Amino acid sequence: MDDTLVDIYDSEMNLLGVASLDQAHHEGLWHKAALCWVVSEDGNVWLQQRSRDKQNYPSLLDISCAGHVHVNEPPKEAALRILQEKFGIKVKVSDLTKLFTHKLVVDEDDFHNREFCPTYLLRTQNKFSDLTLDTTQVDAIFEADTQDLLDLFLGETEIIAVKGIQYDGKKYKKIIRKVSKKDFYPHSDKFYQKLFTTIQRFVDNQ
Repeated sequence: MDDTLVDIYDSEMNLLGVASLDQAHHEGLWHKAALCWVVSEDGNVWLQQRSRDKQNYPSLLDISCAGHVHVNEPPKEAALRILQEKFGIKVKVSDLTKLFTHKLVVDEDDFHNREFCPTYLLRTQNKFSDLTLDTTQVDAIFEADTQDLLDLFLGETEIIAVKGIQYDGKKYKKIIRKVSKKDFYPHSDKFYQKLFTTIQRFVDNQ
């Protein structure tokens, strides 16, 4: 049970009140999650591998860093908190660039997730060796070329290479994987195409 309190909204993002996260997911109440896509100095996108113990979509590649926005918490502040909790890195609000707000809807059995997702980009000088992963949430962290990711979700290629580090229970080890779309959290191709096009444009203009 997750009794974390979150603000709840109607479908037009008008604030309605407060509920627990469990209630929001059980009843399909709109709430917010902050998404932060991290891009390295050389323009590669970071991808987290969700913990194998996650109830939903275990072991799939996902947003660099993401988490729910708590009650009365500004989304950018939530993004900073989540980056520190999951990666052990501290950044400033001014380091984040707002990309867009994504609306996420998932209905599976008794899990009904409706989220407004303010989506941010962080350009970082941090290396994987600088991170302290929350291994209860994240099994590994990878990076991939932005154009490779875009080609994958445009259907121009079926397999791409990602490289990163994985915690084996005692230490971090370097790892290289070949992945396809089935290895990613099942956002729509349209979402991924919009996202990686936006990131590519941002990186090219830096």
